[in-house]
Formats: sequence, structure tokens, C-alpha cells
Amino acid sequence: MNNSDLYILTFVVTGLWDVVLRVMTENWDSLPKSVKTILPFIEYLKPYFKIHTLLAAALIAAFVGATTQMIIVNVMPFPISIKEIKNGKNMFLFLTLSFIVSALYGFIMKFSKLFPVLEKTYYKRLEENHSVWRSMYHDGISGLIVQITIIVFILLKKYLFK
Repeated sequence: MNNSDLYILTFVVTGLWDVVLRVMTENWDSLPKSVKTILPFIEYLKPYFKIHTLLAAALIAAFVGATTQMIIVNVMPFPISIKEIKNGKNMFLFLTLSFIVSALYGFIMKFSKLFPVLEKTYYKRLEENHSVWRSMYHDGISGLIVQITIIVFILLKKYLFK
């Protein structure tokens, strides 16, 4: 897989995860208590999703995911082969880098003023109730979820569609 394909896949995966987040947000009261405990930040997205349409929010998330991926793979290549994926040390380094870059990308989003609705709704509310560190943590976890999803797709493709 070349980098262009990776960026497109990241765009699609991130956009689809944003749709999942929206569905979870809209059904917050129906979610199991365990989900609410593990992923409390989802509730903070309610005002954001009330302002943006499904497509607008998904496209924003997809853009952020793809541009974050560009930064990550310019520091360390994406583990595409099974050998690379099975290499625990390299996988740990790659996922750590993904977490850090994703966590820091939130600052780019806030300071660039390109995402005013996200800043005014989600980030402001999260930081008022928790801290900047908490918003960085959630951004980092979001990046990991996308990367792990892509790695699972690669493994499925290699093992199921030889």
C-alpha cells in the first residue's frame, strides 16, 4: 500500500468512526453504563453534532485524520507487512508516535481557528470540566482507534483475501 492509498483509507476510516461517534452521542442515554464510564467524552460531543450535519462532521474528522496520518508516516513508516505488524517493538513505537501526534494535533486545530465549532463546543466544554491534558488524551486515543482499525483491515486483507 502506498502513502496515497493509506491517506485515503485513513480519510474513510476516520470519517466512518465519526459517524459511529455521532450515533453513540445521539443515543447517549441508551448506552450501557460501561461505555459511558470508558468513553465519557462522547457526551461532550452533543452540542458539536447538533450544529454540524452528519456529512460536515464526518468530512472534518476525515480531513483531520488524513492530515494527521501524513505527519505520522513522514516520521515513521506505517507498518504494512505482516512482519512489521508482528514486530512488537516497532508496533509499540508506531502506536506511541500516533498517540502523540494525534494528541498534539488538537492544538493545531484550536490555534489555527479552522474548526471554530469544535473549539466552541467540544474542546471548551471538555477543558472546562477536565483539563487540556484530558482533551489531548482523547485526541490521542482517537488516533489510536483509527490506526488499530487500519491495521486490522490490513491483517484481514492479507489473511482472508490472499
